[in-house]
Amino acid sequence: MLRKIVCALALALAGFSSSPAFAGALQITDADPIAVVTVPDAWTTAKIKRGVEIRTPDEEIYLWFELVAPAELDTLQKEHNVYFEKEGVTITGASDTVKQEVKGKAWSFTELKAKSKDGESLIRYIAINPNVASGKIIMMTYWASLEGHKTHDAAMSAIIDSIAYK
Repeated sequence: MLRKIVCALALALAGFSSSPAFAGALQITDADPIAVVTVPDAWTTAKIKRGVEIRTPDEEIYLWFELVAPAELDTLQKEHNVYFEKEGVTITGASDTVKQEVKGKAWSFTELKAKSKDGESLIRYIAINPNVASGKIIMMTYWASLEGHKTHDAAMSAIIDSIAYK
């Protein structure tokens, strides 16, 4: 199953011509501008402590790009667990972590199956090593309803394809 996800993400990097209108590039963090990502105009973006939060207009997908030192990953995971618990999300299963190179950078993919008050959902953690002197990594966290996952697939593929390193 995870191999299908990795292959789908790799195909997404080829780009899609039927994507919605996209705004300009959004820096993941202002303080340490390691990478930018381009988000559809209608999606909501907000600065957060370590990066940026992105939501679809229907709030079926929440996406976080956070820049963290490897030593902060446990803290980040605990924060996410508290958030998901507050949102009524229960993890029901997890995949093995798969590592591969994407666009010349090391990526690590882990998918969690989850349930919430609204039904089945997916949580994905994608760690991207931009190979910077600080040693920090980009942690992309994706939380979507199954319906939102299907509905916004082309836009998500375009977002992934838009990641550019400075």
